[in-house]
Amino acid sequence: MEIKIATLDDIQQIEVLYQELFLEMSILQPKYIRPAKQDVNFIRYTIIEDDSDIFIACIHNQIVGFLLVQETTTPSYSCLVEHKYAFIIDVIVGKHYQSQGIGSALLAEAKKWANDRKLDYLELNVLTENKGAKTLYERHGFKDTNQTMRLEF
Repeated sequence: MEIKIATLDDIQQIEVLYQELFLEMSILQPKYIRPAKQDVNFIRYTIIEDDSDIFIACIHNQIVGFLLVQETTTPSYSCLVEHKYAFIIDVIVGKHYQSQGIGSALLAEAKKWANDRKLDYLELNVLTENKGAKTLYERHGFKDTNQTMRLEF
């Protein structure tokens, strides 16, 4: 397995994995998430911009997983301490490649990316129902710092 930064040539394979990610999320929260395709311009923009990258995990020249990370700053709000940090927007490891250390390798690259940029921390969101992902993140030192609550009508 090789982990590297995606190029524009990788967009088609990333699109396929995005469909798998959105399908998986729709199964976990069908009331709020539906299967979809990712906007190609979003992927392209993420690859070309300096403040974001997509790390891809490749086996035999096939992308089997990716992690999208972006540098950001806390909102300008008087009670918040300002921080520059890395936000992991999306992570997916193809169904047939899970539990092989690929997610851990992608997270390690994101940690290195954030450290190299001298950012304060890594942050991400995860669906409550995604127990496998939560376990992976906790193994890598992520801690719950916020919770979204919803009142349905």
